Amino acid sequence: MMPLLDFQPVTSKRLEVFEEIINSNKEYNLLSEGHAVLSDAEILEMYESSKRLGAVTCFVVYDGCPVGVIDYLMENPSDKMPWLGLLMIHAQHQRKGYAIEALKKFECLMRNEGLKKVRLGVIKGNNRALNFWINRGFIFYREKLGDKFMVMCFEKEL
Repeated sequence: MMPLLDFQPVTSKRLEVFEEIINSNKEYNLLSEGHAVLSDAEILEMYESSKRLGAVTCFVVYDGCPVGVIDYLMENPSDKMPWLGLLMIHAQHQRKGYAIEALKKFECLMRNEGLKKVRLGVIKGNNRALNFWINRGFIFYREKLGDKFMVMCFEKEL
């Protein structure tokens, strides 16, 4: 049995760890930003932009070690729904079940807040993520144009 996974807030003092996790996912960065490695300035903007939106940005911590990042909005202003903005595991730690455990913890947190549904978007062409979310019970409901790319929107009943 896997020891409990924990979420710990990403702080400005730990942005280098945040950056390391993001930049270990080069394929995702190519899809989302058009280049494989994000600069310090881009990482800072990603972090600050999440804070401005009121998102919760945490490390996914396993056994005291940050293995990933989760970023979510309790209520997206556009649809008043909770949105999972990002669930990313460091490339070295992928395929070990951390994302599944982090998702279970996230869903539990949402249920404890009395929420019935969560939503997320997948960049069109990110087939690995698409398969992950579909296999976790997320249902496609529409496609929309994001800032830089087409996004496939999914939701799941909790």
